[in-house]
Amino acid sequence: MSSPPPPFRPEDFEERCETCNAPPGQLCHAWCDTGYTVDDARADAERHEAQRDTKPPAR
Repeated sequence: MSSPPPPFRPEDFEERCETCNAPPGQLCHAWCDTGYTVDDARADAERHEAQRDTKPPAR
């Protein structure tokens, strides 16, 4: 039984995917089970939206 991949770190998005060679910050190929997925992109978008909503307006 294989263990799940480690959690993503910000520096992970500066390198190509080790499995499918997708460019940094881009979705991996559909067959790739180790890289950045649509679910990851959706979670990132939700986190960014939540952070944007909590920041005070710029002056």
